[in-house]
Amino acid sequence: MSVLGVHGIGNRRYFTKAGNDLALANRAIGADWLRWIGQGGAKHAPARPPLDALPVVYYADCLDQDIPMSTADVESLGPLGRELFVTWAEEFGRASLGEQWADQISQNGAHKWVVRKPAEALVKHFGEQVRDLLARASDALACYFDPLDTGRREKARQRVADALRERRPRVVLAHSLGSVVTYEVLCADPDLGEGIDLLVTLGSPLGVPGVVFDRLDPAPGVKGVAGVKGIRPPRVKRWVNIADVGDPVALPPGRLGERFEGLDENITVSLNVLNPHGVKNYLMCRELADVLGRHLD
Repeated sequence: MSVLGVHGIGNRRYFTKAGNDLALANRAIGADWLRWIGQGGAKHAPARPPLDALPVVYYADCLDQDIPMSTADVESLGPLGRELFVTWAEEFGRASLGEQWADQISQNGAHKWVVRKPAEALVKHFGEQVRDLLARASDALACYFDPLDTGRREKARQRVADALRERRPRVVLAHSLGSVVTYEVLCADPDLGEGIDLLVTLGSPLGVPGVVFDRLDPAPGVKGVAGVKGIRPPRVKRWVNIADVGDPVALPPGRLGERFEGLDENITVSLNVLNPHGVKNYLMCRELADVLGRHLD
């Protein structure tokens, strides 16, 4: 059974530690993913044989802004990064606290390029960790979606497309921004979905309105009762989404199916209060072990 991973935000360190050697970065991140998913399998599915390998598509070097940000960098985001950050803060607060959150942000005069008030509100209600995570995610997504430099998006997509074409995996695990890149690639070239029995998205921001959903290419185009919805990538047999209920990147919590008609299973988990978006926690969770157990036998 061939399994392919696609990483998310915050993985530039693999490339740096590898001395900017792409092959070494690929091996390093693949070894980490294989170890984590092996630990999860040993704990939750001991009868299942462990994976021999778990190659991970590495593309962080294509996004040269995907570098961990310090607290002070929130107001250093570029125009698109600021817009994404404020919109994300609005959506996360609304999902957690209701409409009064959005009203509070608006009353504070938080235009799409003014990030100080939303950042302060995030810290007040949810802590510095949420603010910093959304800032890093906004920075990476602004780099990926930048209309003035589409080359980085094209390079990341090409990296994933090449891996899918070469390896022809039966299972694809895509975390965070990696779920966005993978979704776009599979929808742009339906042939790449041939032979994929299972797509698992982990901590995915695909459904976040105004941040990701409305920027997808190809654009979602299925008319539904609730408006335009996305689809399951063509020829992919099954799509499962796993999201931590406290993951501020994966919005709206437990409701990705409202945005995508082709989602077969949407699993909400509670993994780690201090690090709800970390790929290690997702790869080691019981729910992923259960899903893989139904497809790896």
